[in-house]
Amino acid sequence: MKLKRQLSPKFWRIETKTKTFTTSPSAGSHPAFSSIPLRIVIRNILGIAENASETRTILNGGKIQIDGVIRKDNGFPVGLMDVIHVADAEKYYRVMPSNKGLVIKEMTKDYDKKMLKIKSKNILRGNKIQLGFHDGTNIITTKSDYKPNDVVVVKLPSKEIISHIPLEKGVTLLVTGGKNMGKTAKLKEIEKISGSRADELIIETSDGDYKTQIKFVFPIGKEKSSIDLGE
Repeated sequence: MKLKRQLSPKFWRIETKTKTFTTSPSAGSHPAFSSIPLRIVIRNILGIAENASETRTILNGGKIQIDGVIRKDNGFPVGLMDVIHVADAEKYYRVMPSNKGLVIKEMTKDYDKKMLKIKSKNILRGNKIQLGFHDGTNIITTKSDYKPNDVVVVKLPSKEIISHIPLEKGVTLLVTGGKNMGKTAKLKEIEKISGSRADELIIETSDGDYKTQIKFVFPIGKEKSSIDLGE
């Protein structure tokens, strides 16, 4: 599918005046405007291909993995916390938030781990629990202590849960949306909101305290991030 270039997010880093259309993110894991099509990651951001033909050759050759899985779809949506592996260069990258939108940071360690924010929790038969995550994936578990808006750290590509980061006072957060996107913060207070509105949070950043929506925070550890998040 195609998308008008003028509608694309600025963090895609594509020219919007010379051509009319660009690759649209495929349906699937991340929302369209909170992700980057894999073709644009390869050509425009990482710069490992100069044109569409070279990009197709790289993808069809199985040279790119996302979260340990080979991806060949030009439009595969690459989003927050995804781990990119470029096989020929043996380099790893992680998608992170910044004040300019999503950025891709190179990693030298912890590229076999990923943080997943819990978006949903459903009880299944046999005392099993299905956790749905921010990247559209899910895991079946028997442990009941996970809650929506908590984060789990998983091993890639198996998605085995290796640690749990609850959303609670004092936790270190990554701000993933709003005017403070890309900053790290401490959670000071959770303000319970009655009715259908989501709870709001008071967070402490280097610039002071702010109120933000719960959807814009991502717990990453107690005192600091529990895994390396790139350079």
